[in-house]
Amino acid sequence: MDATFASQPVVLTPDAVDALPAEPLGHVEGVTHRVLWRDGISMAGVLSVPSGHRLGAHMNRVNHHHIWVTDGRATILGADLGPGSYVHIPSGVEHDIDASRTPGCTVFYLYAPRDNSQG
Repeated sequence: MDATFASQPVVLTPDAVDALPAEPLGHVEGVTHRVLWRDGISMAGVLSVPSGHRLGAHMNRVNHHHIWVTDGRATILGADLGPGSYVHIPSGVEHDIDASRTPGCTVFYLYAPRDNSQG
């Protein structure tokens, strides 16, 4: 089963996550991610930003971005964050994951659409 695009429940062991391809994230040097799940509008994955690198300032026009730092340290929205930290970034807010002055970091991320049903 292709765990990265599924309409059925997905359960991945740590070994299965490690076996997923670490894909470069666009043209950002050194930054990779493993897509755990996606559908037409949402995506979940694990992103690694090595020491001395950064994702680069950007914004998501439609989806909210949820980030959980699982390992290492990075600066996100001006805060120095480490393992266990959580960040919610609404659509339209410029942000970066900056590990240029840290040992690097790994985060679990989720892109999810805004729920417009509640106004």
